Amino acid sequence: MIYKDITHTIFSDIETSSHSDFNHEKVFYYEDAKVGLKSLIAVHDTTKGPGIGGCRYKAYRSYVEGLTDVLRLSKGMTEKNIAANIPFGGGKAIIFLENRKSKKMLESFANFLNLLDGMYISAQDIGISHEDTKFIRKFTPYIFDNVDPGPYTAKGIFYSIEAAIKFYYQSDLVGRKISIQGAGSVGLKLAYHLSNSGAIVYIQDIDTKKVQSITSKNIIPVKNALIQECDLFAPCAVGGILNDTSINELKCKIIAGGANNQLSNKTIDTKLYQLGINYIPDVLINSGGVIGLTQDYLNKNDLEIESDLVAIADRALEYMKIAKKESKTVLDAMGGLFFKG
Repeated sequence: MIYKDITHTIFSDIETSSHSDFNHEKVFYYEDAKVGLKSLIAVHDTTKGPGIGGCRYKAYRSYVEGLTDVLRLSKGMTEKNIAANIPFGGGKAIIFLENRKSKKMLESFANFLNLLDGMYISAQDIGISHEDTKFIRKFTPYIFDNVDPGPYTAKGIFYSIEAAIKFYYQSDLVGRKISIQGAGSVGLKLAYHLSNSGAIVYIQDIDTKKVQSITSKNIIPVKNALIQECDLFAPCAVGGILNDTSINELKCKIIAGGANNQLSNKTIDTKLYQLGINYIPDVLINSGGVIGLTQDYLNKNDLEIESDLVAIADRALEYMKIAKKESKTVLDAMGGLFFKG
């Protein structure tokens, strides 16, 4: 077993602190060869409380790609928690998908969490299910396993999309065309919320089985949600999809979705604005999951949680108004809201 604080060391041929996305408190590496586990945890900021964020079980082309992902995602969690006014910092974990996931692997990951002694609290994410978190919880207190965060994320995004359509189109959702990329626990739930409100929803997922069982006549499977003509495009799958090439294929006026780190780089925000597309930053509207996960920890009831989810859209609307008034992007309108660095 290998457990290392690699924050200010050279590991796997790269000095962690020299990485362009590094401005973190701690980065840890853990390896358990007996169960095929290789994992990274990045703790971005604990000023307001323990760093919280999900664990992603994913195939990476290299160690550096995995390090980049965990650094960016953990910083995004700090920003998301600030936006949602949640008393936690930001952190994230990844497990390199090099071996088949097993109970022994998950138990070993729990040991990794215990070694950090509460500095970071994990949760489910891509590749780690709600059932997995319940199993991990048997071996560590440092993981949220009380709810599936997906439906809470979807609800907050739904309210935000509703607000964006009303603001930019002076219209409700009836007859409006929404294109969703990703039919996971967030995207599919979002599709039903929108469909039930009268929107026409297009949806795509690389796993076609996820959309084959949809029965709503207002939810239409498509091959490429990004290029679908629509009023609003909702990325709810992987990050980095908005780049210099892809943004020229968009046929929408608004982007608002749940995927983390949708922009390949900050300049894309300005370029979208120049194309006449209003980008609502993911960190501003996809915090519903952490609101749901922390409800027991913060002793909140269902009515309080619903109010918090509505408040996500209220905050987003305020920044839309500022952006329009000052002729700038919503991201620029947010200004100093987030942790800088």
